[in-house]
Amino acid sequence: MMPNTIAAARARNEDVWSRSSKLLYAGDIDEFINHWCDDASYEAALPVAGLPAVITGREALHAAFSGMVAGARSIVVHDVLFHQTDDPEVAIVEERMVATLADGWSYENRLIMRVTFRDGRIAGMLEYYGQFAHQELLRKLGFAA
Repeated sequence: MMPNTIAAARARNEDVWSRSSKLLYAGDIDEFINHWCDDASYEAALPVAGLPAVITGREALHAAFSGMVAGARSIVVHDVLFHQTDDPEVAIVEERMVATLADGWSYENRLIMRVTFRDGRIAGMLEYYGQFAHQELLRKLGFAA
């Protein structure tokens, strides 16, 4: 792959990621989901009770992400690193997420995601996160016992 092609892919993919993430953390799920392909999927590398291991399709993704942001007073990410791979459609994203729920409970987790892009949209995400912290978040949001 030519260096200029990878540089262009990185710029395009990082822009899509950045714009979609800002919408997610602002709670604008309708606009956020427009950055995903119709058949996109989210997969948890470390599944936790209360969340399907794989969520596929815009409608299902909309519901899952809506549930996450509905219970949050704020969601902020820090230490975001975007790594474009030699494949122009694949990037690795690292970030530290800090969320405060409506009841004041604080969630912090480090995430690493393999993100696949297609036609300027997110086609898939494989997410690794601290499993115990994520399970506690789902419990607090009412998705797990």
